[in-house]
Amino acid sequence: MRKTLSVMMFITLCFVTLLGNMNVGHAQPKATKLSYGTPERVGMDGEKLSEVDLAVEKAISDGITPGATLLIAKDGKIVKEKAYGYAQKYDMGELLDKPNPMKKDTMFDLASVTKVMGTTQGIMKLVSEGKLSVDDKVTEYIPEFGANGKEHVTVADLLTHTSGLTPWYPTYLFVQTPEGVLDYINQLPLEYETGTNRRYSDFSFMTLGFIIEKITGQQLDVYLESEIYEPLKMKHTMFTPDYVNKKKIAATSWGNPYEYKMIDDPDFGYDVEESPDLFVGWRDYTLIGEVNDGNSFYGNGGVAGHAGLFSTAKDLAKLGQLMLNGGSYGKTELYDEKVIEDFTSEQAFGQGYGWERQKNWYMGDLYSDKAFGHTGFTGTQVIFDPEYNLQIILLTNKQNNGPKPNGSYHSTGPLSKEIANIVYESITK
Repeated sequence: MRKTLSVMMFITLCFVTLLGNMNVGHAQPKATKLSYGTPERVGMDGEKLSEVDLAVEKAISDGITPGATLLIAKDGKIVKEKAYGYAQKYDMGELLDKPNPMKKDTMFDLASVTKVMGTTQGIMKLVSEGKLSVDDKVTEYIPEFGANGKEHVTVADLLTHTSGLTPWYPTYLFVQTPEGVLDYINQLPLEYETGTNRRYSDFSFMTLGFIIEKITGQQLDVYLESEIYEPLKMKHTMFTPDYVNKKKIAATSWGNPYEYKMIDDPDFGYDVEESPDLFVGWRDYTLIGEVNDGNSFYGNGGVAGHAGLFSTAKDLAKLGQLMLNGGSYGKTELYDEKVIEDFTSEQAFGQGYGWERQKNWYMGDLYSDKAFGHTGFTGTQVIFDPEYNLQIILLTNKQNNGPKPNGSYHSTGPLSKEIANIVYESITK
């Protein structure tokens, strides 16, 4: 009897151990944390991958950007992390005697990458926790938003840029507080019928930021810091950096000449009836650690749902790996896997919830149909591809080279596209 019992216990122990190993094996990919490795270790051709250096260096020599940082990771291994050029080369158009070199941990004004690495993350967290549904009407959280025909706009409409809200207008000509900006948005009429078109809108993501604040009772930056960035130890990701952190930040534009021209010149993309000189707070110095975007800086004190976040390539890669893992990173779990799948899948007009998809102009030509990403006006690009467990993060400070004669800035999209193509071509298995 004892021998039979011992045999049964042995068999049971083996079965439990096998089950445990199966569970560990299943859970391990979700808990993957970034570490460093060679391209060959993750099935990439290192020699081919090294061509990205030439691409970035050529963009710098061609005057596209004074500097950049680039991080490439596959299967949780960082196979490329490099800084190029200068974090600051010019001060209000004057070439510095000693330009500030770029470093791998240089922080950047992410501009609209804030939409996906900030606001969308907050929305995903609230959806994962059952505190919000994308099908909810905005008026459930901000009743006043329903004015002027907006009563049926949903959170999903905002996330997919199909709400009908105008793409852009300089709120700071009229209001200079977050409360004033929200009142301004609440009174806006729709430019087109909700859901019938996609027009990329900063106002949609400003509104999402306010929704997060209404639900959580916290300011957007405080909520994202405590719920997203701090658990992942993203110590260099923040809104409104303090003086100490400003020393680590890449310089951007020489004041705000671009937005001034957007208001002043009706042929520059927007027809604004008011004069830019109605606003007396225009910055006349090189921006370092201050968000370039006017609606964020002037109207919202640097904390807004559409722009204002600063970060490094390495910090963003932690959050990127968490999404590629299905919602967890190490022992930190933030999202339900289905939420990430929903948000990064096509929802309307090729757009995910917050995330862009199938954007060849910066993602290249070889991404899978699961790839998602976003760009920022300051020259920032993030690309994530679950099919390859791959992320490409390119951050530049292109504005510090100054605007072109026509008032616009060079695009770093072609550089990102070239890098992406090289990365995919380097994957051998």
